Parts: sequence; structure tokens; C-alpha cells
Amino acid sequence: MTKVSVLMNGYNAQKYLKEAIDSIYAQTFKDWEIIFIDNCSTDDTKSIVDSYDEKIKYYKTDKNIPLGAARNFGLQYCQGQYIAFLDTDDIWLSYKLEKQISLMDKNDAFQLSYGGVIYIDNNGVEIGNLVPKAVSGNVFSQQLQGYEINMQSVLLRNTGKIFFNEKLSHSPDFDLFVDIASKFEVFVIKDFLVKYRKLDDSLTSKNISVWWSEMKYTLDRIFRENSDLKKKYSQEYKSAYAKVAYNKAQYLTSINKKNDAQIELSKYKFVNYKYFILYLASFFPLFVWEFIHKYK
Repeated sequence: MTKVSVLMNGYNAQKYLKEAIDSIYAQTFKDWEIIFIDNCSTDDTKSIVDSYDEKIKYYKTDKNIPLGAARNFGLQYCQGQYIAFLDTDDIWLSYKLEKQISLMDKNDAFQLSYGGVIYIDNNGVEIGNLVPKAVSGNVFSQQLQGYEINMQSVLLRNTGKIFFNEKLSHSPDFDLFVDIASKFEVFVIKDFLVKYRKLDDSLTSKNISVWWSEMKYTLDRIFRENSDLKKKYSQEYKSAYAKVAYNKAQYLTSINKKNDAQIELSKYKFVNYKYFILYLASFFPLFVWEFIHKYK
């Protein structure tokens, strides 16, 4: 059995695709396969994939489908003991798999591993980074306070029961990984594993609206299915829903509904000083709100 199945989903992905695939071939750990799902591309995606060897298995969807559905389509072909993910515009560092496999193989309790991220721009220039704050073990508390699981850094045990919620258009990964963190131990690597490309594409009001609603959907489901979690993580519960309110306020502000945004922020203004500052900022002209977000 192949050790790692790397799931890649692509739609018109030719611009950065070769760089992404090359970063898998450059891994110091060699027992892997790539499951590449072409979501009905119309560019040169297929010809780029075909230029590699048999370690890439190419599959094409019958029609263009949402990302969660595309990932589920690909999962059926993943036969490895572990599953990893790489989007077509991102890059793995060469030791990524070796470091995670060596740690996960030693402890069956860990169902998932993730690590640090270097953020790059369209040209591959570093523009920031994130080292995880959570400590290996129970990371659910940290994800409620500040979600930090970058999908490109994830290594997941293949239980045969992995599923992305296809109702969610923006955050099926958040839904899956927070759910796993609420039930199982997670190994956190405090080192950079991936380069994640932050593209210059503009964000629409529709996208912003989806952030808060889908995050709330996931939190509601997890706390509904395990009511003890709300009591055990009472403060973190408040922090998580404060973030939902903040994301909703961002959306409301973007469509010029400042009064409604103030109402949302007022519910959580005493969770911590940051939400109190945001609440106060909502009473000032829009440029103050935008300034805070530019330099936060």
C-alpha cells in the first residue's frame, strides 16, 4: 500500500501547477502518489499533468463541481495510509512529508498533523508567516480561539470515513478539521511546512457573507452533537462566536449596514479588548474601520 495519497484539485490551474507538482516530487519522503482531479479545465492543465510519470493518477469530473464535492470525488481514489492536500498554486517544503510521517507513525492517537505556513504573493515573494500556537494533543481549544490549520500543511490518517460537507462552498476544510480536533488528538509541528500563495483576487460581498454563515453552521453542529463541549470550553466558545459576529459585521459593513454591524459587535464587545475596539470603531466613519483592518 502506498504510504501517502496526495489529493490535488485543479480548475484552469496551469499558471502555478508545475511548481506545485514539482514540490511533491522534491519531497525527501518518496512513498507517495498524486490523485489529480481535473474539475473540467479548459486550459493546459491536463497536458502539464501528462508530462509527469505514473505517480500521478489523473481523473476528470463530468462537469465543473464545487470544491467540497471535487475533494470527495478525489477521496474515493486515495488508497494511501495517509492523505495530504496540495492546491495547485501552493508549494510544499521538501521535508514536509518526511517530518510528519516520522512523527505520526510513532503514535496512533494522532489522527491529523499540521504545521507552519509561509505566505507568498503572486510572484513567490514571502509576505508573512504563521507558526502554530497550539501544542500537540488537544488542539480544539486553540481552533476555537483562532483557527490556524492550513489545509496544505495537513496530513490525515486515511480512515475511509473522511468526508467534506458539500453544503459548504467556502469552508468545507474548516468544517472537517475542527470536527476532527473536537474528537481526536492532533500533532502540531512548529516549523514551516508549506508556502501558501495569497493571490490578489478581490473579495466580493458574497464571499464575505459566506465566511460568517458557514463558520456558524460548523460551530452550531459540533456543539449540538456534543453538548458537553460548550461547558468544557465555555470561554473559547464565546471567542469562537465572537469571531462569527466579527465576520458578519465585516459583511454588513461592506454593504453599508453599519447599524446592523454595531448590533452584532455589541453582543461580544466584552469578550476581549480587540472586540471592544472593533465595536467602538464601528461608530466612526468607514475609513477608520478600514484603517484598523489594514494595520491590525
